[in-house]
Amino acid sequence: MASIQSIRRPLATLTSRTTKQISVPATIRSTLRTVPEITRAFGTAPSPCLARGNPSVRRMKLAPVQQSFRRWKSDGEPTLRQWGFEDINASLPTSPGTKPQKNLILVDVREPAELSSTGIIPSAVSVPLASQPDAFFLTPEEFETRFGYPKPGAGEEGDIVFYCKAGVRAKAAAQLAVQAGYDAERIGVYEGSWLDWADRKGRVERWEGESE
Repeated sequence: MASIQSIRRPLATLTSRTTKQISVPATIRSTLRTVPEITRAFGTAPSPCLARGNPSVRRMKLAPVQQSFRRWKSDGEPTLRQWGFEDINASLPTSPGTKPQKNLILVDVREPAELSSTGIIPSAVSVPLASQPDAFFLTPEEFETRFGYPKPGAGEEGDIVFYCKAGVRAKAAAQLAVQAGYDAERIGVYEGSWLDWADRKGRVERWEGESE
């Protein structure tokens, strides 16, 4: 029967050989020297429940995502000018039936029933987005046949400003107009739209078109 010492000697030899075979290159060792700091940072991270209550953890995790989202938004969509109440009010005709003081084309993209209920901003034209989503892709002739008045911005200069009730549909309409070939430099959005206009007691014209 083999003695304990005779068994230990081969095992020791095998262990030493195995240890020598697992060698770490110098380049990797130098890289691993920087790992303890990262390991400590993640090793002491709080649990998911605690992380939600720790502002520094939220910033560390969410900031890169938010920055990427902002970059995607800025790269994927045209930059549209934001118009305010003062800008639009200063551009309106001084009296009914006269032209705007500036080359400004106002486009109301709400539905006719909304216009009948509230009225419109003076000099604005109606192009309802929900019921006529292809309006800006029509030729000037097709547009005038359908709506009974010239296509906004076709054959005339000036900025084109979209508004709706709260600004959401206006932005969508402005983006559609750019996709349809309008110059993004002339396209703008009244971000506050009708709610802001009514709140600031802006001038209102009665809507004379159909309600449906």
